[in-house]
Amino acid sequence: MQPTPCKVLVVDDDEDLREALAEALRSAGMQVDQAADGKEALERMMSGEMPDVILLDMHMPTVDGAQLLDRLRLTPGGHKARVILLTADTSARMMRFASEAKLLQKPIDLDELEAAVKDACAA
Repeated sequence: MQPTPCKVLVVDDDEDLREALAEALRSAGMQVDQAADGKEALERMMSGEMPDVILLDMHMPTVDGAQLLDRLRLTPGGHKARVILLTADTSARMMRFASEAKLLQKPIDLDELEAAVKDACAA
């Protein structure tokens, strides 16, 4: 019997990047869904679609990555999802999230991304 594939939600307002990341992870055998911003991601999670791993862009309109992280803590089951933050920002502000989530720098190295998501899925 095949193990259940890891469920990954890619949250990024850059459609081309979001599609590329989703395709790379699908090719690695993961079940991938996408959200264009934090608001859409929250709606999916509130409807019961809680992923195992969330790839989260920090800079988005409407609900950004930091706001989504705050709301995720209050969402039933939200604390169980592992978060990987995607950012080009290396400021001290971003470093405060390092204790809550893994940080991957943009531009994303696909091998590093796949390894980070597999590690998060196994956790």
